[in-house]
Amino acid sequence: MDTLGVIVLAAGMGRRIGAETPKVLQRTSENSLIGHVLGEVLPLAPKLSVVVTGFKRELVESEVSTSFKTECAKGSVRFAVQEQQKGTGHAALCAKESFKDFVGTVLILCGDAPLIKRSSLERLLSLHAEQKATVSILSAELNDPASYGRVLREPASARVIAIREARDCSPSELLVREVNQGTYAVDSAFLWAALERVTNTNAQGEFYLTDIVEAAVSEGQTVVAMPLHDVQEALGVNDAYDLSLINAELNSRRVHALQRKGVFMLQPSSVFIDPTVSVNLSVKIGPNVQLKGNTQLSAGVVIDGQALITDCSVGENAHLKLGLVASGAQIGPGAQIGPFAHLREGTELAAEVKIGNFVETKKARLARGVKASHLSYLGDCEVGEDTNIGAGTITCNYDGFKKSVTVLGREVFIGSNSSLVAPVTVEDGATVGAGSVITQKVTKDSLALTRAPQEQKDGWSKRKRELHAKQKARK
Repeated sequence: MDTLGVIVLAAGMGRRIGAETPKVLQRTSENSLIGHVLGEVLPLAPKLSVVVTGFKRELVESEVSTSFKTECAKGSVRFAVQEQQKGTGHAALCAKESFKDFVGTVLILCGDAPLIKRSSLERLLSLHAEQKATVSILSAELNDPASYGRVLREPASARVIAIREARDCSPSELLVREVNQGTYAVDSAFLWAALERVTNTNAQGEFYLTDIVEAAVSEGQTVVAMPLHDVQEALGVNDAYDLSLINAELNSRRVHALQRKGVFMLQPSSVFIDPTVSVNLSVKIGPNVQLKGNTQLSAGVVIDGQALITDCSVGENAHLKLGLVASGAQIGPGAQIGPFAHLREGTELAAEVKIGNFVETKKARLARGVKASHLSYLGDCEVGEDTNIGAGTITCNYDGFKKSVTVLGREVFIGSNSSLVAPVTVEDGATVGAGSVITQKVTKDSLALTRAPQEQKDGWSKRKRELHAKQKARK
């Protein structure tokens, strides 16, 4: 294979997606647009790579220099400037000076097409070499070609004869479904002279890089187009809608990769997974689940569905039931959480803890076997092994000025509808009766009650009903 050089076109403003930031610095869920492109092309080991910048070039150069420090330090990644945005042909020509001593194949890519795969670039370069082509391009068959440039072929031989931008197409040319993806492999001996001959006599008054295809054909040079296996690689970013399509495709790739490794997903199209998330084998994920940040799921975890889980570690065989929201929590092996639970920052749940419906935790450290099954708030607390917390229990951790801690020992039983007013301790084996407000230490193995004495007035309800009936009869 010839010596390889690379040009990445990254000078555009991107008016439709926000003029404050250069378009190639818009971010997907994984990286900047240009970061995606360089991440795929630099492993091809090009002798030289030139990023053509323009609008707010200092921002683009800073991003590239930070993300690809080694390559920039070695000088294998450099920058050229397009002072005025006059089109893609003019942008590529701005890199000419950097290639003055270069002989080989120049791979030209758009910095705003982040889905391109290294494997497709390798196939294009191989085809380019095999066919001894002067110009080789990537193309895609789209059901709706929209504003993409059309790849025009000679009807009889099907050989490529031109690329026509959509605004310059005739009605019949607009019916062509094969489009230009925007990636070119070009013989350096042909490239620079061809670019210098490109004119701007077109609908947009720009110098099109695509015009080198027709120029090569007119000289009798070999031009080939390689259709992409995955048409999603053709997607570029011009507006927020395009960016959403890119993110959906990137997420789909992550989801499918996990499925191939043995992660079961009931409805994969409804699952969102950040690239930083780690999912072990044999995990089962239901519909409408979002896994974000540095979340880690161990083997055997089951997520029923409808969950938002951020920066959490989940132990083996934990069962996360429907409707969970969790952030910054540690969930131990075999734990059962939900349905409809909320685990907030600082929650640490040991093995086999059970957190039930409508339970909220915050900075709560629950030891092995703790149960809080219904309608409770556990904030700023430490709970010992095998303690049972009844429905409606609240740790009253905030007095309006500061937070205080509630400590519950081992095998404590907290009756329903109890308020534990921090700072307070309930020692091992103690019981708190239902409906109590606990403000002082409860000692080991004791019973604490704060209920008012129950009174009973015999016949009271009957007399009240009879009185009500008489009043109603008078009316």
